[in-house]
Amino acid sequence: FELKGHSQRVTSVVWSPEGTKIASASDDKTVKIWNSFTGDQILTLEGHSWNVTSVVWSPDGTKLASASNDTTVKIWNAVTGELIST
Repeated sequence: FELKGHSQRVTSVVWSPEGTKIASASDDKTVKIWNSFTGDQILTLEGHSWNVTSVVWSPDGTKLASASNDTTVKIWNAVTGELIST
């Protein structure tokens, strides 16, 4: 299946540690979390003011870190989508 939802180029894709989710970063300034079995979109993380260039899961799969050309790294709760830290 295809994961469709970003409005601009996808810059990074990574599997969660347990393999049940996929995170994608995009030039549309968002990170999206997907169900890796169904392809359903679970969350959209918004907060960067410029394109997101990289995304990575924490080892326990509960958090995501995203890097952007807005010169920030943001830490997100991967379950709720809440911004934890910039």
